[in-house]
Amino acid sequence: MRKFLFVLCFPLALQAQQPFADTARAIDKILNPWSGKNMPGVSIAISRNGQLVYANAVGMADLEHAVHNDTATIFEAGSVSKQFTAAAILLLEQQGKLSQQDDIRKFVPEMPDYGHPVRIYHLIHHLSGLRDWGAVAEVEGWPRSTRAHTNAHALQIMSRQKTLNNVPGAEYIYSNSNYNLMAIIVERVSGTSFQEFCRKHLFEPAGMHHTLWRHDYRQVVPRRAMAYQPTMTGFKTLMPFEDAHGNGGLLTTPADLVNWTAYIHAGKLGGQQLLQKQLERGRYNNGREMAYAAGLRIGTFNGQDLVTHSGATAGYRANLDYYPAQGLSIALLSNSSGTSPVDLAQKIAALFFPAPPTENSIIHSAKSDPVKLKPLAGWYRNTRSDEGILIAQKDSVLVLPSGKALEYLGGGRFGMQGYHLQFRNHQGRVDYFVVDQEETGDTVLFEAAVAPVVNKEYLTGFTGTFTSEEANATIRIRHGANGIQWEQLPTTLDNLRPSYRDGFEVPGGHIRFIRNSKKQVTGFHLSVGRARRILFRKL
Repeated sequence: MRKFLFVLCFPLALQAQQPFADTARAIDKILNPWSGKNMPGVSIAISRNGQLVYANAVGMADLEHAVHNDTATIFEAGSVSKQFTAAAILLLEQQGKLSQQDDIRKFVPEMPDYGHPVRIYHLIHHLSGLRDWGAVAEVEGWPRSTRAHTNAHALQIMSRQKTLNNVPGAEYIYSNSNYNLMAIIVERVSGTSFQEFCRKHLFEPAGMHHTLWRHDYRQVVPRRAMAYQPTMTGFKTLMPFEDAHGNGGLLTTPADLVNWTAYIHAGKLGGQQLLQKQLERGRYNNGREMAYAAGLRIGTFNGQDLVTHSGATAGYRANLDYYPAQGLSIALLSNSSGTSPVDLAQKIAALFFPAPPTENSIIHSAKSDPVKLKPLAGWYRNTRSDEGILIAQKDSVLVLPSGKALEYLGGGRFGMQGYHLQFRNHQGRVDYFVVDQEETGDTVLFEAAVAPVVNKEYLTGFTGTFTSEEANATIRIRHGANGIQWEQLPTTLDNLRPSYRDGFEVPGGHIRFIRNSKKQVTGFHLSVGRARRILFRKL
């Protein structure tokens, strides 16, 4: 372990100034659970107004060779990397070489024409609707880090997708595809590699002398920490054996990351004009502002404005926070998938910004009539993702599958955690929609669905072999000991759990079977994670 305490007084706490040595000891205590000699660990750097005030590293960088983490150990930053990809795009825009309003097919003609232009702006703010290539690759049988995917492979997968998750600009669906495409665009527009462009224009000017992209996972990187996954029998290596980058793949140190926040927030990259664009929240087609900016999330913590992003790739975990009013940066990197740098960062930030006092509030919900609730219980289907949800009635409340009850607000309206549900009759059926009033103002319709009569005859109708051009995969649906199973050679065998009629749950996703006019099954749509409705046709 190597620790540095750079200043003796840190006049930042809101309630009272205290010697920073006391704060440093409190931070040490927070990090102490990761300081074991037989476990991966954490590295941290804290700066204020560009001055490094605290750096520490605990745990092991390499368990096989008994190498300790120190403040110069290099980790992978996961999706913290996205702000650098966005900055590269914004710099090229400032140079007049592209516009955020450009259709991506101007630079990447391999992408299909979806009938709606997908613009660079949509990529930046995860509004494009492009399926996450990693989710599709997992359906193919090659989850992330199991095959050495490159950005060329990612583009090949993306270009096979015949439909989008959503109309561009209509929804926020986080997708790594957006940022892999942006890295490809930077290379094609600049005429140089993404690594070289960022080294010259971002890393070196910002004083990030230990930072590079993992564009070749076989490259020897001195002082790189191995990444691990905790299991019941101990830690196992979990390295990102792939070359896809731009979405993630930044090899760096916490000290380099806080150098970056000082550089970019001082307006030293392209001036205040570029900084303003980096911090500018995206907008939906309906004009409503969102929380996601250019590779950054804009929010608050304990009453303080916060610019942040977290990251996770294979066994690496990361978080980078910047509090603009105080010029405070907190960078945390870990080489264990069992660590949450987000939680650690919040515990550390709370030392500087104690949570403001809160008033106890009592929420009074209206009384609901059990008789009127009864027809509302049952299966419903998300008309966008085909996800099935079963709403049950228990006495005078409606209960979600999680066991949480919906709060009755009166007038047929229910609420839970920022969402409002409104049940209604439509053409003789009951359906409901959910409105996220806190951010999107979007309305998602859940149609009432019919619960199936699950017997052998019903299940036999779904058996057969199905293939997908979009996912480059073949799946066999067959009878198993407990119903029907999904078989994908050579090793995947999972049970399909019935939900609504023609709908099933699979590990990590949902299937909805398609029928022709004769009611025969002709295929199915598979929705997994960040990829909706991948089409499979029955052979």
